[in-house]
Amino acid sequence: MSGPFPGRRAELVAAFRDARATGDPALMAEAALALPRGQGFGTHPGEVPAYLHEALLAATDDRTRARLLAGLARAWVYGGEAARAADFAVAAQELASAIDDPALTADVLDAALLAHWGPDDFAERIRLAARLEEVSAHLADPAARLTAHLWRLTTAWECLDTVAVRRQLRGLELLDAEAGSPRVSFYARSRLAMHALVVGDLDRGAALLDEVVTIGATLAEADVEAVVHSIAADLARQRGDVTALRTEAATFEAYGDAEGIVSVLAEAALLWLAAGEPDRAGSVVDRLPRPAEVVEDVDLLLTVSCVARVAAATGRAELADECADVLAPYAGRAVVNAAAVSFDGVVDDALALVTGEPARRASAAAAYQRLGASWWAEQLGAPAPAAPVQTEVVHLHRDAGETWTVGREGATFTLPDLRGLDHLQRLLAQPGVEVAAADLAGDPAGPREGDLGPVLDDAARRAYRDRLVELDAEIEEADAWSDAGRSERAALEREALLAELGRATGLAGRDRRSGATAERACTAVRKTIAAALARVERHDPAVARLLRDTVRTGTVCVAEPDPARPVRWVLSA
Repeated sequence: MSGPFPGRRAELVAAFRDARATGDPALMAEAALALPRGQGFGTHPGEVPAYLHEALLAATDDRTRARLLAGLARAWVYGGEAARAADFAVAAQELASAIDDPALTADVLDAALLAHWGPDDFAERIRLAARLEEVSAHLADPAARLTAHLWRLTTAWECLDTVAVRRQLRGLELLDAEAGSPRVSFYARSRLAMHALVVGDLDRGAALLDEVVTIGATLAEADVEAVVHSIAADLARQRGDVTALRTEAATFEAYGDAEGIVSVLAEAALLWLAAGEPDRAGSVVDRLPRPAEVVEDVDLLLTVSCVARVAAATGRAELADECADVLAPYAGRAVVNAAAVSFDGVVDDALALVTGEPARRASAAAAYQRLGASWWAEQLGAPAPAAPVQTEVVHLHRDAGETWTVGREGATFTLPDLRGLDHLQRLLAQPGVEVAAADLAGDPAGPREGDLGPVLDDAARRAYRDRLVELDAEIEEADAWSDAGRSERAALEREALLAELGRATGLAGRDRRSGATAERACTAVRKTIAAALARVERHDPAVARLLRDTVRTGTVCVAEPDPARPVRWVLSA
């Protein structure tokens, strides 16, 4: 688990200083931007932010400034101080929104995702990841497309969305075949190895790990060894290889101590426990911060889940209870590490160990059943996942009045009449059939109009952004006064404004033009479906995710069911 590459860093620092001496801000920026690439996740950023900031002050154009702001966000997140990253990520997005450059937009979206990687930022992370995927789909650069796949895969794992996991893994396989890049192969095969271990295919996982080790040896990537050790540790746990577990536990502990990374030390404790050394595991967790004091960043769930398992196994009842208090709000989530290359079960599993509640155990068993996670089900003492996949029954139909019934069989809910539900129902009724957005919008043969200019002018954008600031303050005040109704109304308005801003700016933040019939229809259908899905998500996030993964929108819309997840849609009362 090595950190940055000192030789490479020294070369970049020397290049930066030479550029500074010769008054070359462009070369200063390039040297500074290369520095975070050698920074291992969780390691102290050292002088990297200082060089980036100096280059930012010297930069002469907004494109370079946006890239440097994104670089600063990355440096602080990788340095374990995500709170410092948020402002830089926001500033980078604001600059990029005025520049017609999809590659730049993809870069700053990646930085924004890093800055919103905490467990409470999940909804924003879903939105940003979808936006990044949309932008990167139009880029030939394999690196940008790789980043988009990895973010969508990470969010899919987090919420146990098996359909999206498989889709993104397939996307990585295709990109690997197309790109011919060792870096793409490393990331694609490491994520495929993780999935193989989750579903209990240890032979394939081990074979992929060998490939990852071989490819990683050729790369100048800071986190290669961390990825390799994460997969190797998971493989050792499932094989019950005590010798390998002790080796990995010692490696994790030494690295965690050297870099001061709490999550790595928590993983080390769990590995010592799996290696049959509970006393050593307990001594590690005893020197970690209390659960309520753990930073609420990307590794919060991993850290507290590992500590909870060790505490439950070593009789640390008070510590176990503290872990349960922190984990409870995140029930239903998977526990993955920062790179989303290591799976440590689900939150409900850790809660079941600590609390003994049958409902928690049942929820964890259902999650492992859905994932096909046989080893995890066995550890829980639940029946192994069955091979056949059960057909899920989901309702989406209009009732006799002006309401709709939506949701899974036995857990339906009622929504008001929303046009987006009409669109979804029509597409689901004819799977695989492409329907023009203009037809869905009710304008199949209307006149075709020319370009009438930007959807929003500068004054309107400023007014929208000023109103967003006001709404944020209103939501905060309403929450402080426990005024749920006012908070929800403000949140709905905020959501609508953000959607409008998103629709008014196309790729790389350039203005969308109004007047073109197909474009207007595409925008209208997207907005109405997005609004309907937002309402569905408040009642059942899993159904909303299923609909998002099934229905594709654009100038042509289509429902594409996943054969691996059979669903029977009930579309009439």
